[in-house]
Amino acid sequence: MATIRQKQSTYAITISTFQQHRHFQRTANAELFIATLLRHRDQGRFQLHGFVVMPDHTHVLITPATDQSTAKCIQYIKGGYSFAVRQQSPGDVWHSGHHEHRIRDADDFQSQLIYIANNPSRKHYEDYPHVHTQFANQIDSIPTHLLQSP
Repeated sequence: MATIRQKQSTYAITISTFQQHRHFQRTANAELFIATLLRHRDQGRFQLHGFVVMPDHTHVLITPATDQSTAKCIQYIKGGYSFAVRQQSPGDVWHSGHHEHRIRDADDFQSQLIYIANNPSRKHYEDYPHVHTQFANQIDSIPTHLLQSP
């Protein structure tokens, strides 16, 4: 049964690869992961506000649809990608867990978005292509629930 939320929430989620393997160092894998994210966004499962795909982990900033739980959205992301990549990359892709941070307000949202966008430069990756700033027309803006005062 789907979770129906009374109030929408937005989350910054970090997902690591299995044993910190540099799975996404391969461009085709990073591009397939991004395509998986965008497909689930386009299907209305969540709003996608930001992301970066680093060699051994990914950060995503999402607002689950009102009929989707956060856990289900993570399942779509991890499971959808694992299924898609199975032919070219057998074996485990993901670390078993994830880290999630519920976004408190518009300032927290902006801080997380900047953190995600700057992740490649902190790791000294120049002209890094696997970040949401390269997909501006497919990224959702700040959700209205974060713009409203409590």
